[in-house]
Amino acid sequence: MAMPAAEETIEPPPVSPPPPGASPVDPPSAGSGCRPPADVRREVERYEAAATVGAWQGPRYRMTYRILGDGPPLIWIPGIAATHRVYALVLNRLAERFRTIQYAYPGDDPSDGARLGRIRHEHLADDLFGLIDHLRLGRAFLAGLSFGSTVVLRAIAREPRRFPRSIVQGAFARRKFSMAERLALALGRCVPGTAAGLPLRERVLTYNSKPDFPAILQDRWPFYLEQNGLTPIRALAHRTSLVAGLDLRPTLENIHASLLLIQGREDRIVPWRYFEELKSLLPHAEAAVLPTVGHIPHLTHAELLARVVGEWLLPCPEGGPCSRDAGSRPGLAPA
Repeated sequence: MAMPAAEETIEPPPVSPPPPGASPVDPPSAGSGCRPPADVRREVERYEAAATVGAWQGPRYRMTYRILGDGPPLIWIPGIAATHRVYALVLNRLAERFRTIQYAYPGDDPSDGARLGRIRHEHLADDLFGLIDHLRLGRAFLAGLSFGSTVVLRAIAREPRRFPRSIVQGAFARRKFSMAERLALALGRCVPGTAAGLPLRERVLTYNSKPDFPAILQDRWPFYLEQNGLTPIRALAHRTSLVAGLDLRPTLENIHASLLLIQGREDRIVPWRYFEELKSLLPHAEAAVLPTVGHIPHLTHAELLARVVGEWLLPCPEGGPCSRDAGSRPGLAPA
């Protein structure tokens, strides 16, 4: 699949009209003879058995990271409240072509030594660069999801030459809080424990995200609730407070790197207006719209997300095999 320079709509059949100028690319449907959906817990077992776990003692906290695959490096920067397990479906597939690297934010491990009150948003980008230097990557691809998109945007504005291509999904440069986020921020300063103990959490998540799970994937919904609930409240409150004071719009004019914006048309958590704002401020970025998809395609449409990410970052030669060699793509040689 060749991604066009203009906005592209990637469908299962749309429930709302695609944006003007969009061209559909149809993935296989559930009834087209393709394999049944993967078992998410087995995918997690497969990921955890194969991934290498490491730690980097940075200046602010001890960062845990996981590496799977041996192709060109792709750093996977997670959302605001997740564990590494929720990305196993996508990373198992991307690891066939990339050296995937995902890492934990400060406070995700209560024993990581993070002093959250001293960590600002710009420090998250500093720590990303620190991990890249620790792993001696030189250059790398970036993929940031939701909150992780803000780290990607800050990093590529600061040092675009280090990132030949980047992707953000469910992205924003600034945003207002939902009720759940305001509640997490208020309680997180004084309540111990994990997000599972937040009042109304399951009700809010059900409203925002459960409709995005097709009936054939209903077993993934309790898995999502379980993993979302494992985030420490203090860490969630810290990241929410960073978003409260965040406005990256003045830095976007410095971004001229190759960037793909992926947006679920039915996303209730990061609504369409934030996607439109980013598009207007990043006129050279490409866009892929998933009309029937919400905020968490890494669980609801994992195979499609992996295909879009992989083929945009490292397109297959026309009629030829896909290369796993970092040197085969210009710009991926060590800096």
